[in-house]
Amino acid sequence: MVVTDAVEPTSDPSPTETPTYEQPPPLDRTELDAHLAALTPEDRALADHYLHEARLGEGTWVVAAPMTVEEAKALLLGPSPQRATAADEKAYMDAEISAYSFLQVGDGVVAWEDTGFAQPPERLLAALSRDGAASALASENIEAMTSFGYARDGEVVFDDFEYAFVDDLEMIPAEVRDLAALAWVDPDAPMVEGADWFAVAMAMGEKVTGVRATNAVRDVRDSYVVPLPWGPEEG
Repeated sequence: MVVTDAVEPTSDPSPTETPTYEQPPPLDRTELDAHLAALTPEDRALADHYLHEARLGEGTWVVAAPMTVEEAKALLLGPSPQRATAADEKAYMDAEISAYSFLQVGDGVVAWEDTGFAQPPERLLAALSRDGAASALASENIEAMTSFGYARDGEVVFDDFEYAFVDDLEMIPAEVRDLAALAWVDPDAPMVEGADWFAVAMAMGEKVTGVRATNAVRDVRDSYVVPLPWGPEEG
């Protein structure tokens, strides 16, 4: 006779419970709505355009006026700009360089590169604003850092790598402060809903220069090499 070990009866395993996830409550937007309501009609139109209509995406955007593309290239890149070619692809993929494209928009210029890490040094932002011109930059990158700066008459008025996190809103010049308030994060207050940092930066740039950024600059065939990083290396 063969004796086998008795097998204990098993019960069916209970089905795995599906974890539940509760959405966090929405942030309070009372302050944001109040800031929007307080904007002038002109500022509200700028904010609405970049918050709801334009879809520009990350990168560095530079606008300047009055100016031609050739003037902007010379001021930003020097007298002999290096046109990007297929030979630059490896350096681009290795994040050693980026490339700017330029587009004439009315009496101003839009310049754009797609990494968000190639902000022009302050000296070049200032140079773009000489002789009565105005210039501005806004950038957004994969690390969620959003910068804004502008210059007028050859002098930098404001430039901060993460403008929405300045310690005090009063640090931002009065002419763009109401727009900046839409995105500013008060370090001493509870977290509340704010407007998109990059969209607000673009609205401020248009207010300062009068130049409306457009995705058409992405379709420009020629682009010109700049190093990565650029601005932070030169200050």
